[in-house]
Amino acid sequence: MKKLLMCLTLICSACMVSNAQNTSGKCYRGFVDAGYDVGIGDYDFGRFVINTTHGYQFNPYIFLGAGTGLHFMPKYETKNMDIPLDIRESKVDIPVYANAHVNFTKGKIAPFVDGKAGTFVTNNGGMFWNISAGCRIATNEKQAVNIAIGYASEKLEFETFNKFNSSHDMSYTRKPRALDTECVTIRVGYEF
Repeated sequence: MKKLLMCLTLICSACMVSNAQNTSGKCYRGFVDAGYDVGIGDYDFGRFVINTTHGYQFNPYIFLGAGTGLHFMPKYETKNMDIPLDIRESKVDIPVYANAHVNFTKGKIAPFVDGKAGTFVTNNGGMFWNISAGCRIATNEKQAVNIAIGYASEKLEFETFNKFNSSHDMSYTRKPRALDTECVTIRVGYEF
């Protein structure tokens, strides 16, 4: 966690150095980003993510919109156990979400925070949210490359161990259950 905070501090410090004008307001704005989520906590599996967000840039600082994406989830089994307690087959999960994006300056390189909150509409998933911070690097007045690091919490469905069939029989049953997963998010995106 200390390394993550140190990286964010360095990114934001570098972003504050530049002060050229580049952000426009009162217009449509779109974002496309891709990245990798590093699983942490009880369910430490990584996943590749592609998102697209569209909405309205109210001024050089505030954007509100909505989006969707593809989250490529690998197969997961609880590790170091004879009987895996939680299992999830490889799936593509599709979220829909609301998005708020705030730039702190109008510079050619500007620090920002970005928040997404929504739900997965596939595979019996549940709510998720993602908060990230990063730098916007303008390529011209209306386009930019965004680099961000953040934290996400997602509710995903797993097949979980339910019970043994009997005290003499080691076979068992499973039941579906939505469980919370957490990850550190790394994103590179294009803003247009």
